[in-house]
Amino acid sequence: MKIENFNIVTTFLALWLAVTLGSKLENYLAYFLILSIGILHGSNDIRIINKVQNNGNRSLKQSLLGYILIVLLGTALFYFIPALGLVVFILISGYHFGEQHFSALESDYQMAKFGLYFFYGCFVIFLLLFTNAVEAQDIIYNIAQFNVDKPLLKIPLLIAGIGLVSAMAFFAYKGLLPKWYKELFFLFVFFIVFSTAGLLWSFAIYFILWHSLPSLLHQIAFLNGKITKDSIFNYVKTSFIYWFISVVGLFLFFIYLVEDQDLFLAIFFSFLAAITFPHVLVMSKIFEH
Repeated sequence: MKIENFNIVTTFLALWLAVTLGSKLENYLAYFLILSIGILHGSNDIRIINKVQNNGNRSLKQSLLGYILIVLLGTALFYFIPALGLVVFILISGYHFGEQHFSALESDYQMAKFGLYFFYGCFVIFLLLFTNAVEAQDIIYNIAQFNVDKPLLKIPLLIAGIGLVSAMAFFAYKGLLPKWYKELFFLFVFFIVFSTAGLLWSFAIYFILWHSLPSLLHQIAFLNGKITKDSIFNYVKTSFIYWFISVVGLFLFFIYLVEDQDLFLAIFFSFLAAITFPHVLVMSKIFEH
């Protein structure tokens, strides 16, 4: 079964769970999936860097220090200028989501590809925020101390939508995106999911099924040449330390802030942002290869 077919079936299963489960259990399941599969998909970045650059063990410390430095800079940005940090996180994540989704697209139109990646990912993110505006407003306020109402969220959604349609039309006209209608169908599915499920569960469905799993498959194939049970096990084994440190750190925050759900969500997404910045650079290197 192709990953897209698997994702469609599993997405509607997750949508059924959204209707069936209570919001509290739904959120716990979302946390579990994000902390397991979601963080796992970024836990082998150092190994990927060394393979891309053909680095030996001598350069491992340099790669690790550089990676940690970017994480710390991202954390500092969120701490000192949270509003700017949030905007940068959304824009970079938008590009990253689009780059992963259209990783099979082969084209020399670099600016058009950048636009397609950027507008696709940003459209998905702002669609998620717009359809869950009440929850999104609380999280944005807790992160950036800035009030965002639903009409304001509509503006970047429309801009991203226009940009996305334009980019898709360009590639469809060039014959490089023959199944453009399939992409529109996927976006319609996302709209149904985001409109039905809560913010956290909606994010988990997209982030895990439509981003993390395809990314994991790309990384495993890149590191091992093919996807087998042994290569999957090896990936998990080499990712364990980074994954464990990340999860334990966030779990300690959860214990401290267990009574303040909104504040924890703000820190949770800030944490994801900090580890996203270097991960985006690493994945771009994979796609270059």
